[in-house]
Amino acid sequence: MKTLIVVSSKTGNTLLLAHGICDALKDCDLVEASSVPEDLSEYGAVLLGFWCDRGMAPEDMQKAARGIHGKRIGCFATIGGDPQSDWARKWMDKTSQELAALGEGNTLEATFMCRGRIDPAVFEMMTKMAGGTVTPEREARRQASETHPDRMDVLRAAEVFGRMLG
Repeated sequence: MKTLIVVSSKTGNTLLLAHGICDALKDCDLVEASSVPEDLSEYGAVLLGFWCDRGMAPEDMQKAARGIHGKRIGCFATIGGDPQSDWARKWMDKTSQELAALGEGNTLEATFMCRGRIDPAVFEMMTKMAGGTVTPEREARRQASETHPDRMDVLRAAEVFGRMLG
């Protein structure tokens, strides 16, 4: 059976990752979260790609996930912070479980998360909320995210989902 990749991307980070995964897999289709087909019978697995939107998956991805039933699910995400941090790993686990559970009878089988460039407007808004000052630590996190996702992120994601799909 085919694999469907459903992606929500604000800055293009998650879309870049989705295209890389799709290119690496066989029998794969890629759609935006707003364009998920009603009939998913030709797909054995669905990979959901999203970004961190106020500590959760974006609304378009949540809506798309509600229409997915009885599928093997994989989730991948980009985040502006350190994907190895405790907060990020807990967020990814919780968000992936929630998305898989929005539909009925889905089984979450794999997840992948990497850094992604931070939307400049979001960075500016968060800076204002934090009093207008960018600390050296915060600037270092922003700079570390500027070059991601990179080729190695795409290769690692493709490997994770290649193993999931056999």
